[in-house]
Amino acid sequence: MKTLITGATGQLGTLVVTHLLNHLPASDIAVSVRTPGKATDLAAKGIDVRHGDFDDLGLMTAAFKDVETALIISAEADNATRIAQHRTAVDAAKAAGVKHLVYTSIIDPRADADFTYSAIHLDTENYIKESGLKYTLLRNSFYADLLLAGVPHALETGDFGAPAGDAKITYITRNDLAEAAAMVLANPQTHVNATYDLTGGKAVTHSEIARYIADTTGKPVKFADLPAEVHVGILGSFGLPDHLVEALAGLYVGAKKGDYATVSNDFQTVVGRAPQSVQEFMTGALK
Repeated sequence: MKTLITGATGQLGTLVVTHLLNHLPASDIAVSVRTPGKATDLAAKGIDVRHGDFDDLGLMTAAFKDVETALIISAEADNATRIAQHRTAVDAAKAAGVKHLVYTSIIDPRADADFTYSAIHLDTENYIKESGLKYTLLRNSFYADLLLAGVPHALETGDFGAPAGDAKITYITRNDLAEAAAMVLANPQTHVNATYDLTGGKAVTHSEIARYIADTTGKPVKFADLPAEVHVGILGSFGLPDHLVEALAGLYVGAKKGDYATVSNDFQTVVGRAPQSVQEFMTGALK
């Protein structure tokens, strides 16, 4: 029986596979991807590459064949589509005989959250629990990696902009979250029906992040608190889909209410070390 990772050619999935190879032989690992041709490097390592699609119950059921533990990495789409896709993945896993599902959720999932994607994760969490399968829910905080998108503009103008006010957010690196997922997949029996809040070790403000950029680059960068409508206009100018713009705008609304300021020690419990700090991450990425 194998351990399977969905979305293994995505940014998070790729890192999970890399970390899991430190714990399991490639022959024990399978991946489900929409485009198998993009996973030739994984196949070359001896990983079982399978064709899967959250929109196709039959295809996903076949992808989950002979799998003991599976990681469902959240898809990318609007709320209604993603809820349906995740339910299809859970149904397929159950039909195929998967025993344990691991799911990448979000910190503080609520149906009424300002961060609109939160409702997707709450629905999926509940659906997994109702399935009767063993589960581990990884409630991931927001990627520190996403902060890098604003750095070029900040270095050019001196302003690191976001509608964040003095909100504190427990950013954590994508690599740390991938390592936590791999640790769970490698030893699922020690994480049965567990829910982990995976946050950074410190909740940081955007003013602090701007200072990290300035200290690392030697450039005069400061935080610019953008009006919400300006931020939405900027996101829209990038051609982002409306549902993503709405979610990103809502993230900051919720953050200002303190939704994402609570630090958890669950990462250290799972991985056995503290998460990389945002300051360390930014310094390493910008040097």
